[in-house]
Amino acid sequence: MEARNIDVAMVQEPHSYKGYLPGFPSSYRVFYSHSFDMIEAAIIVRNRNISTFLDQNYLDYNLVTMRLNINRVSYLFVSYYFEPSKNIDFDLQKTNQIFSSMPINRLVWSMDANSKSETWFSPFSDSRGTKLIEFILVPITSLS
Repeated sequence: MEARNIDVAMVQEPHSYKGYLPGFPSSYRVFYSHSFDMIEAAIIVRNRNISTFLDQNYLDYNLVTMRLNINRVSYLFVSYYFEPSKNIDFDLQKTNQIFSSMPINRLVWSMDANSKSETWFSPFSDSRGTKLIEFILVPITSLS
């Protein structure tokens, strides 16, 4: 992050050890749920000038939701890992709950949805990808 001047990283399936994310300097702020041995999502903030507000209501082993104020502008950051063995409807419902429970003017959403769609250049689409595309397009088409 330092070499590329990256201020904020959102990761899914990070390398973890016994509920801890090793390898980050102590000056970095690393956000993830400490309630689980398994960590599937995290947000890492390198820049000390960025204020952070972790949303405990939407914090899980595979989900981190927080507000970051960058240059006096508030952004909602969501890092989410969709388990491939779970029905994607559960994760989409939870995502919808997050998005509908708070005002969102600026959203940065990063996820590993374990889904395939030709929309993002997978060689084929699967049912998870189709459902994800439908979920993403509903708010866009309702604004038109």
